[in-house]
Amino acid sequence: MENRVPNLIHCNKIADLISYLPKNCRIITIIDPVVEKLYGDCIPFKKIVVEASESNKSISGVEKLTLELLKMGADRVTFLLGVGGGIITDLTGFLASIYMRGIRFGFIPTTLLAQVDASIGGKNGVNIQGFKNIAGVFNKPEFILICKDFLETLPEKEIKGGLSEMLKTFLISDRDSFLVVTDLIEKSGYNTQKLSEWIDKAAHIKFSITERDPFDRGERELLNLGHTFAHSLEKVCKISHGEAVAIGINIAVLISVRIGLLKPQEGDIICKGLVRCGLEVNSPIPVSSLADAIIRDKKKSGDKIRLVLLESAGKAISYPLDINILDKYLYDLS
Repeated sequence: MENRVPNLIHCNKIADLISYLPKNCRIITIIDPVVEKLYGDCIPFKKIVVEASESNKSISGVEKLTLELLKMGADRVTFLLGVGGGIITDLTGFLASIYMRGIRFGFIPTTLLAQVDASIGGKNGVNIQGFKNIAGVFNKPEFILICKDFLETLPEKEIKGGLSEMLKTFLISDRDSFLVVTDLIEKSGYNTQKLSEWIDKAAHIKFSITERDPFDRGERELLNLGHTFAHSLEKVCKISHGEAVAIGINIAVLISVRIGLLKPQEGDIICKGLVRCGLEVNSPIPVSSLADAIIRDKKKSGDKIRLVLLESAGKAISYPLDINILDKYLYDLS
């Protein structure tokens, strides 16, 4: 499928969304039920309402959606619009990529996590038996339409989940923004209006990285900071992605210090910064329990696994680590 360059569009008001959407084509919307209840009137197209659950983000979930599209008469010129958080945009992108060998699609991300991370980059995946995004495709939407007004109705837990990804982006590329944002949140709380500038910055950093490395063969790998541990936590503990990412970053920081890549003082600044933002950084289970899930990770090759570790806040590297050594480190951290 064509590797198109999507437009990252910022819309000031939800009521203005319609003016940015494609004209002269049939649009079908895949939408989260909460978003549909709050904002459905602003998106006047045929809708398939899908609960944003990990169980729906699966091959069986995609099959159900495919049958719904067939019932609605969707054809190869239908445009699929994903409106919701990361699960909805992942499902929409995957479904659009395989339905009738591929139809046009775009995203309106409505959560902080989706606006700064999940909807950006053209990765569209589904889970199989708890293994995160183990089946997927690279295919970019025609546009990602970001309206921060959606964030005003997000519960605090969802804001925190998005912050984990936002801070991760700054940890791999922009130390100053990491320090500013953690300080701002400690002083002002989860005020998305005050965070607006840094939400845009995080989105554009990820967008730029994924445009330079669309197929995850180089720089883009750094965006996985904390995610090897996070995906294993999600499988074992059934916690949210954002919660798992914060814990995963903390584990990556501790291992970076243990290996000698990261100075202990810098590691302390990072971990305390996460805590200052109200993020939980301690694993609910002994981290040694993650070893079995980690050895099934997509980034494992032979007896080594590539981890994203930190040399400082703002500077990440891809680091191949022997599985047995990682197992020992995880045991020591438990």
